[in-house]
Amino acid sequence: CEGSAKALTWPDEWTATTVDGKRSAQFEHTLLVTAEGVEALTGKNENSPLQFWEQESKVNSGIWLGTSTAAKTRQDDINAKLLGATKS
Repeated sequence: CEGSAKALTWPDEWTATTVDGKRSAQFEHTLLVTAEGVEALTGKNENSPLQFWEQESKVNSGIWLGTSTAAKTRQDDINAKLLGATKS
């Protein structure tokens, strides 16, 4: 975003904007819910760039691909490559 990262939701409870009204963007994932967990069908891959919030997050460093065993394995493999590359 250009200005503030602080979000504001309009009274329609759907429209979101920044508090200063400058340009911003949002994105969502398409999720697959299985008995084993959740997988992000629109998740990143090993060629995806890390955004600053993915690098600096204290909660979830790197990309998030889901909660299933398969998703966590892919996530760990990709994060090892992506985060390792940003630390050198």
